[in-house]
Amino acid sequence: MGWIHSSPAVRFIRLVADTGRWWLRSVTRLAHVHNLNPYVFIVLSVVGMIIHALYYLPWFKDQSPELAFLVVLRILALAAPFYILMRGKRIAPVFNASLIAGWTLSTTWHVCYFVYL
Repeated sequence: MGWIHSSPAVRFIRLVADTGRWWLRSVTRLAHVHNLNPYVFIVLSVVGMIIHALYYLPWFKDQSPELAFLVVLRILALAAPFYILMRGKRIAPVFNASLIAGWTLSTTWHVCYFVYL
């Protein structure tokens, strides 16, 4: 069975898995250095994906649920920069300012697009 381990497909899968593990360790280490919990970002991403998926269900196609999903997603998008701002240490304030400015512009665009178009 030694020939299985040397096949290109297995080597590629191992390379992808090793790269993924290295990236996950690097991100986790970076979060811990800045006094942040990486699971907060994972939970925020999963909740955002669930809300985004609910948007496409047929029973939420009325105008009011769409606006509610938009508002909830925008508030959720502000949670990560706010968490970094409150809990993070040694993180450049410019990074947080750029996230908040980007969130504000994105929210303005989405609201104007949804309400006026």
